[in-house]
Amino acid sequence: MKIQFFGENCFSLSDKKATVVFDPNQKCTLKNVDFVTNSGQFKKATQTLSAKKTLSLPGEFEISGVLVRGFYSRPENVVYKVTCEDVACAHFGTLEKKPSPEFFEKLGENIDIVLLNLNEKFTPKDAKELIETLEPRWTIIGGDQSLFPKMIEEGAKLLEENNFSVSSTALNEEKTEILILST
Repeated sequence: MKIQFFGENCFSLSDKKATVVFDPNQKCTLKNVDFVTNSGQFKKATQTLSAKKTLSLPGEFEISGVLVRGFYSRPENVVYKVTCEDVACAHFGTLEKKPSPEFFEKLGENIDIVLLNLNEKFTPKDAKELIETLEPRWTIIGGDQSLFPKMIEEGAKLLEENNFSVSSTALNEEKTEILILST
């Protein structure tokens, strides 16, 4: 599975079955996209991609053999959980605070990869708390780049590339790795 970061809150996830783009922006010019998710704030950039399906509401879907579940973390933000190649990935959209315990119950356990968007309301401290709650194997940080140095102080690794590949066999069972991909 390949994860690519395009800046802001835009990530893509590709595997053998499908390509999904979370919160597309103008920098994302991928072709052959199976589906796009819009967590709420970034809906205006969807037109830049040609996708078979666009999701902007909660629910359960199967698209191109990929299971997708969407949950409101608050009325204006949908968190999408995508499972492919036996890896569960959750894109948290634009959070303003850590979601409630009831939200985490709905989301379920065994989140392998978390995609988080830092912003003025959802800071590195908030991100660290969410990571400690979920205990994913990988967390990839996006959002406000001015907050990235603080995440590095919290143990995040800055990668030179804007993409990262992972398989279910490569997931570290012992601790969470926090990555920041370059744009």
